[in-house]
Amino acid sequence: MDKLTTTIQRDPLREIVAGRKPVEYRDIKPYWDKRLAGRKCPFLLRLINGMSATAPEATVRIDRIRKNIRTNKYELHIGKVVQVLNWDRRREEPTA
Repeated sequence: MDKLTTTIQRDPLREIVAGRKPVEYRDIKPYWDKRLAGRKCPFLLRLINGMSATAPEATVRIDRIRKNIRTNKYELHIGKVVQVLNWDRRREEPTA
């Protein structure tokens, strides 16, 4: 399956891992136009919070991409959280 990697802030990552955020939003800009062009669903999206080797991260399956012209955002619909690294799910925070 195809995989795309990007960064994410901690609070949205917390919500995605907990299953409370079913859609990730990205601005409609040339950068995302190129990255999402021709991409077929489903694909994997790797979300990393930071740049260190031990940064918390989650890999999710994206089942649908919707281009919302009204809000000027891409809607990436999350189907399933496939993998979580360096994150304590019970405490909802990075592992020490």
